[in-house]
Amino acid sequence: MVAALILVAGLATAAVIFFRLVSGAGPARTFGPGETVTVHLNKDPRPGFYVTDAGSPDDRCYARDSAGRGFAAEPISGTATITENGTRWHVLSHLRLPADGTYQVGCAPTSASAGVRYGIGTPPGAGRMVGDIFAVILIPMAAFAAAIVIIIVVTVRRSSHRRRLTPPPRPF
Repeated sequence: MVAALILVAGLATAAVIFFRLVSGAGPARTFGPGETVTVHLNKDPRPGFYVTDAGSPDDRCYARDSAGRGFAAEPISGTATITENGTRWHVLSHLRLPADGTYQVGCAPTSASAGVRYGIGTPPGAGRMVGDIFAVILIPMAAFAAAIVIIIVVTVRRSSHRRRLTPPPRPF
């Protein structure tokens, strides 16, 4: 019984981690070029801007706090792509914010940004993704191993207990 509970708990934990891994990686809020939206952003992990096409070097996104201070997004090095609900999102840039809070965010329109959608959210970091993938694999394996050990120990102990309770054979 305990072995079964451990196994079920391990599988359930892995399922929750897997669900967290595959969901919520895309933008939390979307908007068009030149639009401004108000969102709550956390300083850590650093929020990022997404774009529905590969973007261009001319894409300039920003955040503005309630005091009117502006924070320009910093382009990322390399490429990161996430597909969510059939939409392919490219991580465009990250924000370095001084504190958690409510910000107005937007991306300036350019001649190349006609028809694209932008988004703001928390891109998954490589370390988090690798850690989650290992957790999805290792947690069920550890639960399975613990369940097997419990089954073996219980079986051996019951067998030895039965042998102790069985009377010795009578001599002829």
